Amino acid sequence: MKKFLLLLIVFFMLAGLLFATGSGEKNASKSVIMGSSSLGGTWYPTAAMMAGVAMRYEGLTITVQASGGGTENVRLMRQNQYHMGLCEPNIANYAYRGEAFFKEDGRYENITFVTNLYPNAACVVVMKNGPIRTMQDYNSDTNGGKKYGFSPGSPGSGDEYCWIEIFSAYGVNKNNINWRPLSHNERVMAFKDRLLEGIGYTTAQPAGSIIEASAQTPIRILEIAGKERDEIIKNYPWYAPYVIKAGFYNGVDQDVESIYIGGFVIANKDVPEDVIYKYLTAVYGKGLKEVQGVAAATKEITLENSIGGNEGGALPFHKGAEKFYKEKGLLK
Repeated sequence: MKKFLLLLIVFFMLAGLLFATGSGEKNASKSVIMGSSSLGGTWYPTAAMMAGVAMRYEGLTITVQASGGGTENVRLMRQNQYHMGLCEPNIANYAYRGEAFFKEDGRYENITFVTNLYPNAACVVVMKNGPIRTMQDYNSDTNGGKKYGFSPGSPGSGDEYCWIEIFSAYGVNKNNINWRPLSHNERVMAFKDRLLEGIGYTTAQPAGSIIEASAQTPIRILEIAGKERDEIIKNYPWYAPYVIKAGFYNGVDQDVESIYIGGFVIANKDVPEDVIYKYLTAVYGKGLKEVQGVAAATKEITLENSIGGNEGGALPFHKGAEKFYKEKGLLK
């Protein structure tokens, strides 16, 4: 039965791809291929629901493809295999600027911002009774030479780049910390086994992974606030302030000031203006309740959060998005 369902999913994905690429001049301007993420997690079903309401209420054809996530989506968009995609904001900005691991590719000036999904709060999780109480405690240059273990996520991931950016405000880099990029399962186990003093997440709240990490032992989530937070937001405008609520996790009994990074929907600049305008009209109009019902995190997909992380236009707005947000009073 599972094999049959998998074959059925693959069939419909391939059918959608053939339709989108071979539909003829009449429908060419309304047929779009969008990269999302792997079939697990929240991104793929969220993208599929957003495409579904765009079809149902505005007559668009947006075929959502499972993919390796933001970095792969950007590269396939650059090759015109995808027209839209989901992407971490820092990855999108690095691609636009031709920085970090896009340096050899050069600037990707065809990339534009469409909308933000839901806030992903930055959480450094440490043991409540452990030696680390502040972000600065991780700096071995100022803490007496102790290199505490920290896992930022998988090597080369969007998560890892987030923590490189965030820790820079505290003078912390890979040389004065025990930097241990690990997969999700590996880092949770290492933390629970006390092989690491801390693990970092950028994730929707509350997060099952942090609940798991804190199940047996109370935790502390380190505060990201004050002048350091201001510096992070100034240097990396895709971040914004966020408050992690008390009671979400074992040991976290007070609100914690932090920051968040969103999850961007991006599009190539040459996707027709009316496609993006109608897409947003459906998502934030008649289809909003359906989109918000995909998962707990998607309840935070709202018009108010729609340009979060790109308020200053660090990534250019797609013309269709610009028109939509101006009409809604979010842009001047």
